Amino acid sequence: MKLMKLFIMVAVFVSFFTQEKIIAQTESSSDYTVEEILVTARKRTESIQDVPVAVSALSVTQIERGNIQRVQDLEKLVPNVEMSDMAFAGGAISAGIRGLTFDDLEKTFETTVGVVIDGVFAASNSGVDLDLFDLESVEVLRGPQGTLFGRNTIGGVINIARTKPTRELGAKIKLDLEEDNTSDLKLILNTPLGDKGGIKVSLRKLQSDSFMFNVTRDEREKARDLESASVSIDFDPTENVNVNFIFDNYNDNSQHNLLAITKFYINNLGAPQGVFALLGQGAAGSGDLSAANDYETVYSAEPFLSGIQGNNMTLRVQWELENHTLKYIAGNNDFKELMDICSWGSPGAVVTPNCVFPVVRDQNYEQTSHEVQLISDSGGPLNYTLGIFYIETEANMDSGPASNFQSQQEAEAQAIFGDLSYDINEDWTLGLGLRYTEEEKDFAIQTYGGLQAKLDRTPKVLDLSRSFKDDNLQHRVVIQRNTDFGMVYLSHSTGFRSGGFNARGSTLESVGPYNSEEVETIELGLRSELFDNRLVLNLTAFTNDYTDKQEVIVTAADGSIVVEGVPQFCGTTCTFVRNAGEVSIDGLEIEGTFRATEALTLRTAIGVLDSGYDKFEYDGQDVAAAAQLNFAPDYTASLSWEYVTEFRNGELVFAGTFSAKDEFYGRFDPAVYNYELGANMAVDKTEKLDLSLTYTQDNSNGSTITFTVFGNDILEEGGYIVRPFDAGAFAFATPQKRRHFGVSLGYEF
Repeated sequence: MKLMKLFIMVAVFVSFFTQEKIIAQTESSSDYTVEEILVTARKRTESIQDVPVAVSALSVTQIERGNIQRVQDLEKLVPNVEMSDMAFAGGAISAGIRGLTFDDLEKTFETTVGVVIDGVFAASNSGVDLDLFDLESVEVLRGPQGTLFGRNTIGGVINIARTKPTRELGAKIKLDLEEDNTSDLKLILNTPLGDKGGIKVSLRKLQSDSFMFNVTRDEREKARDLESASVSIDFDPTENVNVNFIFDNYNDNSQHNLLAITKFYINNLGAPQGVFALLGQGAAGSGDLSAANDYETVYSAEPFLSGIQGNNMTLRVQWELENHTLKYIAGNNDFKELMDICSWGSPGAVVTPNCVFPVVRDQNYEQTSHEVQLISDSGGPLNYTLGIFYIETEANMDSGPASNFQSQQEAEAQAIFGDLSYDINEDWTLGLGLRYTEEEKDFAIQTYGGLQAKLDRTPKVLDLSRSFKDDNLQHRVVIQRNTDFGMVYLSHSTGFRSGGFNARGSTLESVGPYNSEEVETIELGLRSELFDNRLVLNLTAFTNDYTDKQEVIVTAADGSIVVEGVPQFCGTTCTFVRNAGEVSIDGLEIEGTFRATEALTLRTAIGVLDSGYDKFEYDGQDVAAAAQLNFAPDYTASLSWEYVTEFRNGELVFAGTFSAKDEFYGRFDPAVYNYELGANMAVDKTEKLDLSLTYTQDNSNGSTITFTVFGNDILEEGGYIVRPFDAGAFAFATPQKRRHFGVSLGYEF
């Protein structure tokens, strides 16, 4: 609340201070200003400076000039955003906004940050690791977005829109070459479809070697191996109707390496806890992750496969009516995820006794969604968006031989929502959003005492079916004041993350169900344009209160976890989900864009978090004082620039981004790990510098050639860890690709 109180004082002072003094700063006009950015944060197109939502939007030009290649790279440019690849899951991202992160591969668990691709909400975070080559816009909405985007968006939403067919004959090709034998070829072809439509075909082929060396196998293995294809058809059957259909196919057979970390720390009683060291790997005798940054591992006796294959289909129909726009959006996502692990042992020992911890896990997942939106377009004081939404999902998992279980879940949810704003007068606007959601989940699980029992389907250790039902009413109330120097708004909103079941549960108590978690957020924002729009400065302060926060706890299967007086013996490891937490998060976000000269543009993004547990119930004890909120750095900051000049009948752009992030904790058992007495299990603070130099030449025939030389993470020679997590009997960490250089060659006509 301290940050909120400070910002309130600043905003009030600025809002009601003599406006002549502020206006006087802008008397010297110029011919160059900050480019206006349009967003769809409220499902209608508006200027970002008019939207009372904490939203960051990156233009296509900024993404291309800054060499922003993947969704995960957005964390460098957006405040209070922390993202990375997800361990154990193919094509998935671990995304966190304002301290709320989801980092698990199980499809029965719900995300905290929603991802929307071409208008379709992705209920799973797998398959959303998109390349940003074929991009129309990308927006990052921070804070709960429940009224317009629904459940499981308590952290925020990443809204991505790809380009539609141009309806003209043309092509765009790009080849990226990097260290570690990385090659990434992307191709887009456009062609007209009669005089009322067009077709776009997109192809991609990505290959790379691992940046880690496997000591056991004495080799660098293949890391990325991805192929994707997409077809988009866009046409106008009538003058006021547009239809867009997209089909995506992707096949990601990538391999991964994890770092095995010795599990040794000091518990809350001051006693050493759990030494687990195999072959001397990791930080022997300590839990210090920095000792694992040599990027050598003995963890995998076989290539660690974490692949995904699937198809997406999207249908969007838009009718332009008198004073309204009617939209229908349907999506289907069907994929299979395969994880194949042989942890320690001898090469060639998959699913044999020579493997210390073998795991083969297949997951099949399918979602189908439908959404109808009615958007006002009268130009009057009242603007609104009304809609209905339906989604159904089906997830099936088959795991063995170390964990011999099968699980199935069918879920469906439906919602009705509305969001309206009313201009009381020229200065004041009142907004109200409501969304009512009903959902139901049917879950079943079977566990077996061993591989042979699983093959025989008998005897079953656990065989149960359960259902979960819930409903929730979310709201957002906002009041905004427009002034000569910008807009100030104050909002109160709620959101929730769905409850349900634990697909890794191996006892009656660990399966669940657990309840939904809820958040209540107060947000104060200032959107300003100064010095004849050469400077855009946006400030946001917020306070979040989370209740019934879901906590995933993974611990050793030794009965040390007691649930309702019963020690839990789970087989290999125990996974529990409990509504154990109450959390308070206060924060401040600063975003600025400054056109220093006609050639030079500067941008900054600063995020500050003050987070902590108010309550954390763990087997009848409150361990809030010992627990740390996972993946919640106290600050994120970035400074980026673009310098554009003419060079040899073309354009030369020198761009760079310096980003920094404070240390943060991964996933560890708060009941036994003492953050003050134990070894350093936190991810160290990082500082990154990315640079690129791009030359673009427009030819007389209408074609364009682009050549880029770039270096990423130039300051980091040794590498670092991004995702440490406690897996009960084991502890692991996900490494980040260290300093690397490359070139890009593009051609477009």
